[in-house]
Amino acid sequence: MEKKSFLRLCLILMAALSLYSCIHDEIISSSDSTSTEYVNKSLWKQDEKYIKNVMKVYAENEAEIKKVNGIPYWNFATTVDSFDESYVAIPVVNNEKVVSVLKVPRHGKNIYFYYTNEESDLKFFQGLVFAKTKKAGTSDGSIAQTDGMACTRQWISMWFPDNEQFPTPETGSGHWESVSVVKCKSIKDECVGVVNEFGICEGGTGDEGGYPYPGLGGGGESEIEETPCQKIQEIGKHTKTKSLFENLKTKINSTKEFGEILIESNGQIDNISKEGESGAGGIDISYSGGQIDGFIHSHYAGLLSIFSPGDIASLSAIYASGSIRDINTFVMGVVTASNTQYMMVIDDPTSFAAFSQQFLLPNGEIDQIFTNGYGVLTYGLYNIQKNNLGATNELGFVKLLSEQNSGLKILKGSNNSNDWSELKITNGQVVPQPCN
Repeated sequence: MEKKSFLRLCLILMAALSLYSCIHDEIISSSDSTSTEYVNKSLWKQDEKYIKNVMKVYAENEAEIKKVNGIPYWNFATTVDSFDESYVAIPVVNNEKVVSVLKVPRHGKNIYFYYTNEESDLKFFQGLVFAKTKKAGTSDGSIAQTDGMACTRQWISMWFPDNEQFPTPETGSGHWESVSVVKCKSIKDECVGVVNEFGICEGGTGDEGGYPYPGLGGGGESEIEETPCQKIQEIGKHTKTKSLFENLKTKINSTKEFGEILIESNGQIDNISKEGESGAGGIDISYSGGQIDGFIHSHYAGLLSIFSPGDIASLSAIYASGSIRDINTFVMGVVTASNTQYMMVIDDPTSFAAFSQQFLLPNGEIDQIFTNGYGVLTYGLYNIQKNNLGATNELGFVKLLSEQNSGLKILKGSNNSNDWSELKITNGQVVPQPCN
């Protein structure tokens, strides 16, 4: 925070990039809420991989895990802006009333099931599942960070009509009521049983070690850890992505940036084209159509030969908003007028989640003052400059990613976009590690 305050005092605001967030009204039916096939019916993007894996463990061990009457409504589960397979809360419903909330954190290689009946949790999910008219509010990230506790709050507003014959704001009078659910990393999450309204753990589910999380080995890491080269295989090295990379190279002599949002479906990639403003060193990559699988763009002459601070900030914003479908395959790419092309991947989600927060305001939008300052001070510290040789910027950027504990890795592509190599530092020099 001191670093951000210093940059705010030192630098003026320069508009470069923008990402947009919205609050939307939505009416959702609670039908099929208990289906064994997960379908997201909440108001937010969710960590669907984690939810589905937790469902699998629950189904296999329901006799041990189930401690209260009611049915988990998985379709209304929320991971509260977590996308690192670490947490989910599920409403438990009995006779059309949310009677408890099943919370499932992951610690290392195991997941733990416990129940709460805190009033705010029950109100939140009662509205989410059964309210006729509701709207999602912006999440508050890191609302408390004391004594090792870090919390995120997710808001929902429900409409209460004065007359049930006129149930919506458009048809009659009434009032909105807001309530939130909070996810905290605290000692409470270590409970593996029922947590009562006083926050006291009342027993366990299964053994003290919890339940093994599917696909994880010791320490919470994947048994077969994917390398950056493997992470670009599905999206980054797709034939369509290669073609789009090559097409962007024809536009580097322009005076604005061009980009392509990548969306994968059934092995095919669709693209949504984007353009920046003439003379501006940035591009708007906002997209309201759902989660995406990648974004590649161009830097014209006079811009950096490597990813810019704005690029990192944009990646931070789409990650925080839950717009990334799969962090294990997502790619951000750039081609530049310096005859270079790169891809970045999120190699360590935990490190990146912490690193990325500095680029964002509490509402999840880009902190442009800090981002500009990062370009002046931190990029300057690593000798990353617009007028440098590409090799100089490349060395500085690889060092920056490593020494700043960014959780990101960078790969460099050949001129024809066929071959890619992960860039590593050895004896102070960049050493490419070719992908097979």
